[in-house]
Formats: sequence, C-alpha cells, structure tokens
Amino acid sequence: MEKKYKSNLQTLRKRAGFRSAKAFAEYAGVNVKTYTNHEQGDAAMSLLQAWEYADLLECTLDELAGRRVPEQPSISEHDKRILDAYHVGNKYVRRTIDHAVEDAFDDMDEIAKNEEGIA
Repeated sequence: MEKKYKSNLQTLRKRAGFRSAKAFAEYAGVNVKTYTNHEQGDAAMSLLQAWEYADLLECTLDELAGRRVPEQPSISEHDKRILDAYHVGNKYVRRTIDHAVEDAFDDMDEIAKNEEGIA
C-alpha cells in the first residue's frame, strides 16, 4: 500500500513513555495492527481517532499531524498598554481611544493623498 500520510505518532508515543506500538494500542483500546498501520502511515486515521490519540498522548492535533503553527508577531509593550487600557477601561476610556484611532487613520489618509498629489 502506498504511504499517503505519516504522522508523528511514533515520536509522540515514545515521548509519552510507551516503548512499543503494541503497549500503546492496548492502552488506547485499539487493534494493534490498526494502530501500527496508523503509526507507519499505511492507513489513514479518522479525525476522531486522531483526536483520541492526541488526548491519550497529551498533545495537540497539530503536533500529531506534524503541523508547525506559524509564530504570531510579537506586540510591543506600548501596544499592550493601549490594549489593556481599552479592555479594562470604562466606556469613556474606550471612546477616547476609538476617537484617537479614527483621527490617526484620517491623518494617514490625508498624508497619503498629499503624497500622491490628489489633495
């Protein structure tokens, strides 16, 4: 059978302390041959089965599938302070921040028009 998909099952199984595929299959309540086929990539697993494996191995579905989640861009301390003020502030604080943002965008639009000679 052609290998279509190979997950990180073996690596994650070993990380979880299961020395053999048989030991994990028995723990998971799965037929040993079925589990071995999943681990070797000889048989596709359903999303439900992957979810069950992930729960038992205490990993995410992304880890199981070998997907690397893109890093989120970091946010500056200044930006964090603005967000915190917005989230914990009352409606007047939020309104002030909203107006400041609107004014800033209006200013940026005006600058762009002036730079393009449209104004």
